[in-house]
Amino acid sequence: MLFISRCWTSRVVCRYRAFINTSSNGRMASDVNSKKDGDTGSDCTPVEVSIDVPWGRICGKAWGSSNGKPVLALHGWLDNSGTFDKLLPLLSPDLYIVAIDFPGHGLSSPRPAGAYYHFINMVADVKYVVDALGWKRFSFLSHSMGAGVSTLFAASLPEYVEKLVLLEGIAPLAVDAKELPSRMGKALNNLKKFQDKATKVYPSQEACIARLMEGNNDLTEESARVLSERGTAPVENGYVFTRDLRLKSSSMLYFSFEVVVSFLKALQCPLFVVRAEISVFPKELMDMLVHAAKGNIVTVAGNHHVHLNNAAVVAPIVNRELLGPS
Repeated sequence: MLFISRCWTSRVVCRYRAFINTSSNGRMASDVNSKKDGDTGSDCTPVEVSIDVPWGRICGKAWGSSNGKPVLALHGWLDNSGTFDKLLPLLSPDLYIVAIDFPGHGLSSPRPAGAYYHFINMVADVKYVVDALGWKRFSFLSHSMGAGVSTLFAASLPEYVEKLVLLEGIAPLAVDAKELPSRMGKALNNLKKFQDKATKVYPSQEACIARLMEGNNDLTEESARVLSERGTAPVENGYVFTRDLRLKSSSMLYFSFEVVVSFLKALQCPLFVVRAEISVFPKELMDMLVHAAKGNIVTVAGNHHVHLNNAAVVAPIVNRELLGPS
């Protein structure tokens, strides 16, 4: 799990305060009662989805009837659409949810040779997907990295987005503007680090699952097994992870605090964040960002992957927010 020090938290909160008015004027971010609003869910079998894009395809799963309320589900970094496999069957049959694998994740095509993974490219990936689906108005259900992508898309094309329901995330990583040149320099010096690195072969899928849990100590064994279904593939001498190693490269492009806040303030749709008690994001920081977006937040028992580890905790809240009035 990502470790965030108190020192880092304090510095980041101070930097954000320069751009966010946290006075009582306007709508404050609040801890919303997480009571269960009735039973959720219906069993359903997802249908595989494949969308052609210029460099290959974006794959995913569609849950529910296409006549339902459209929802796009976006996963976190190095995960895949399987991250929603435990949650989506618990949601209302009145929802039509398409969960995608971002490029280089799961079953989706990697970026072309010589290309790199930038956060803003994933916002464009979403546009490819919704255009292919023919959606002109939909909601997001997104986790971690996917939450940040959703926020940027919703702020940029507000006419498309009805609601943002975000799990353990809200915005892309921000840094001081003065740090941007050095961070780009570091990324440029490491351009080929993962371009030329050979994919490691594990002796079995069980070995892949063990490695996944080793690198993500907030995953249960069952959750790691679920992610491995789309996240690993058999090869001649064993199994490999399907994710593109270039995803681990240092980013050449970060956002400054001011830029992140400008996107949050540009949101025109309702925003609701589910934060875990054992979160990778400090409560003070998350509350501040949700306040900037004039949204609401609830804290639930669990960790960064609570939606996968214990979906029943999250499902009633997600159901209520996606089906309630805009």
